[in-house]
Amino acid sequence: MNGSTIVAVATSPGPGAISVIRLSGEASVAICDKIFRGKTPISQAADRSAILGEIVDPDGSPIDQVMLLVMRAPRSFTGEDVVEISCHGGRLAPRLVVRRLIEEGAEPARPGEFTKRAFLNGKMDLAQAEAVIDIVRAGSEKALKAAVRQLKGDLSKRFEELEDSLFETVTRIEANIDFADEEGITVVDREELTDRLKTSIAKMKEVLAAHEQGKHIKQGLDVVIVGKPNVGKSSIFNRLVGEDRVITSEVPGTTRDVVDGLVGVNGTVLRLHDTAGVGVGTGAIEREAVERTRRMLGDADLALVILDASRPLSGEDRDVLGEVADKPHLVVVNKSDLPTRAALGEFGGALRLSALEGWGVPDLMAGLGEFAHRNLGDLDCEVLVSERHAVCVRGSLAGLRRAADAVSEGLPLEFPASDIRHALDCLGEVTGRKIARRVLDEIFSRFCIGK
Repeated sequence: MNGSTIVAVATSPGPGAISVIRLSGEASVAICDKIFRGKTPISQAADRSAILGEIVDPDGSPIDQVMLLVMRAPRSFTGEDVVEISCHGGRLAPRLVVRRLIEEGAEPARPGEFTKRAFLNGKMDLAQAEAVIDIVRAGSEKALKAAVRQLKGDLSKRFEELEDSLFETVTRIEANIDFADEEGITVVDREELTDRLKTSIAKMKEVLAAHEQGKHIKQGLDVVIVGKPNVGKSSIFNRLVGEDRVITSEVPGTTRDVVDGLVGVNGTVLRLHDTAGVGVGTGAIEREAVERTRRMLGDADLALVILDASRPLSGEDRDVLGEVADKPHLVVVNKSDLPTRAALGEFGGALRLSALEGWGVPDLMAGLGEFAHRNLGDLDCEVLVSERHAVCVRGSLAGLRRAADAVSEGLPLEFPASDIRHALDCLGEVTGRKIARRVLDEIFSRFCIGK
């Protein structure tokens, strides 16, 4: 951190009531004293006090009326002296205030540098630091809730428990290796060691199982809308996303490519994919469109199969139903405002609606919400929302499995001890106890400036 004092606008740019400018570093108060004019100098302000005044040019002319909040080390987000300046919103006032701060010695902050300083100063571990960007980017209530729990340290506590258990195990092994010849040192019980490793492996697997839940909470569930041409797929898509994103027409084959949209249900996000009608056309473009539909179905969490109530079921309808037979799907019967000609007796659980009239759409939203709840649950456990964390856990799990194999094969205890140390190092990369500088730089480079 080289003793520098950094500055950045912490709020989104553009018109608004206020903009917040954040400084952090040992010179924060001194720099603000040079450009602030108020009843009380910043250097004399009590910790966590707010002061009204003006930011002024070198000639004393005011730039903007502001409110300053002073937070002295170590009782601040970064653990350093921090001053937050609330000025009027817009683009010009914040830019001029930041320019004055830089003129007096502050340095422009790099992406994520405030949170990085909080980590380096011991205000939070790395998993908590990563939760900050997840909170900023959360696209659903569940994603936000998971990120807040991670920021509070719930995930970190779980990893600390895993580390403590492994550390106790490896300490006992190494004590046996170092002092085996001394009186009173009992040879480590390999049966007990095997049981300890089995327990740790099982807990690692639980954490990895939670990763899929966390990934869906963070990224959303993929829902693919499929059906033969002209059954109303795009009309239903437009109804669900709440806007006319896709051109609709009575002419079959209007949609030639996959169109994506987001919809929030039951506190989470569904990623909707409107696809080309299966069976449309015979040209190269049409064949590629149908092939893309099939690829999307292969990766989908749920398929919405759209049927047309006003027409008898066709071979194309049967083909679509066959494509989704082995995966989660909902059958939706559209155009139910028209006389029914389709034989729907075999689809007792189908949802009937009219995309044209809008009725039945709330029932479809409720069905999607129930699906999301079944897949994501109530977040009653700490979820693993980061692929980086999952990679670390997989590395740790591989080390524990090697250690268990070494014990079962009767190898010298140095072998499982080394493997358990490797497992500990992998876990240490989650919380930052053991982390390479380049990894840190890459993590915080994904943050926005001002965070």
